[in-house]
Amino acid sequence: MRRAILTLMTVLMFGLHSYARKLTAFFPEPGKANGAAVIVCPGGSYYWLSRKTEGTEVARKLADAGFTVFVLHYRHAGTRYFLFGNMAIPQNHYPNALDDLREAVMEVRRKAYEYSVDPSKVGVMGFSAGGHLVLNSGEEVVENQGISSRPSFIVSVYPVVTMTDEAIVHKRSRTALLGGRRKDSSLRRKLSMELDIPSDMPPVFLVNCLDDPTVDYRNSVVMDHALTESRIPHKYIQFPSGGHGFGASSPQADWLPLFMDWFENMMAKGYCCE
Repeated sequence: MRRAILTLMTVLMFGLHSYARKLTAFFPEPGKANGAAVIVCPGGSYYWLSRKTEGTEVARKLADAGFTVFVLHYRHAGTRYFLFGNMAIPQNHYPNALDDLREAVMEVRRKAYEYSVDPSKVGVMGFSAGGHLVLNSGEEVVENQGISSRPSFIVSVYPVVTMTDEAIVHKRSRTALLGGRRKDSSLRRKLSMELDIPSDMPPVFLVNCLDDPTVDYRNSVVMDHALTESRIPHKYIQFPSGGHGFGASSPQADWLPLFMDWFENMMAKGYCCE
């Protein structure tokens, strides 16, 4: 009985948060803005969102560096699905999160003047399952009234990548993302980010740690190989230690300054300003 009560309380507290898209803005101080925007997608295995470590804390650091930042609360399977599986109502799986991110990119571009950002410099940054989501947004692009959902650049941190390689797949993310279609081989292949990379894939900054205990480090390795074979501008950084879930801050994996350098280099070459 006690366990049932705790379960019900958990559902009531967290279950409803998975069903709506929300953008939370963080602006740089006056005079510090670099004209670029970043939409941040926290991780959470497509079940929940790590909104503090991989959301607000990241956003504040990026805003301090001059970026206009939006943390995306995208739709995800939620605690109800984690607890009750296919009995949960409603079902919230692919492509809901992708639709939310694509709409967020287009929304920021539509309001670029209001936000004081360059619509050609709207990038996406994701962590873990959010890292999979941002890669997917570069592969599945839509357009609405002349505004594209294609991000200008992608930052994918310790990401989930494959849905087909059983040796390294993050099964919890796959279950939450695919839901009742998790055994659909064609959908698994479609959502394996290392397969069928488009020729116009945005530039990618990819980072992970060799000792990642949650998402097998080889997810990033296969993505790096695929980007290299497809000749997509990218940078892959693999730290020997640092683990998983550290967001923007880790003494062993201090990747944010390296991203800043990469971003400036990509802008100088014109790769991030299309």
